[in-house]
Amino acid sequence: MSRTPPTLDPIPAPEALKARMTDWRRAHPQATFADLEIEATRQVAALRAELIAVALATGDPVTAPVCPACGTTMSRVGTRLRTLTTSQAEPVPVSGHRYRCSACGAELSPPR
Repeated sequence: MSRTPPTLDPIPAPEALKARMTDWRRAHPQATFADLEIEATRQVAALRAELIAVALATGDPVTAPVCPACGTTMSRVGTRLRTLTTSQAEPVPVSGHRYRCSACGAELSPPR
């Protein structure tokens, strides 16, 4: 079963990233090397968040997971949208199936 990836800005080509950085530099002519590094890191972090969201959106399990608490096969009970945060503090919207164990009631909402 396929899932629609989260809506994010398209992944820019390396040339587009270079152009963004050039535009930023023109808008900030007094920027120091540290300022340039911070802006470059911000732009790369946003791209990384988008790449992670795309990868997560294509990772639906083919079979239902096994309950980590009791080992029973879990049943799908809907979907859940949540926002995870990368190590660079970039938000990544993630939509995934929710599962519930009929034996013990435990719930799981991948990805973990």
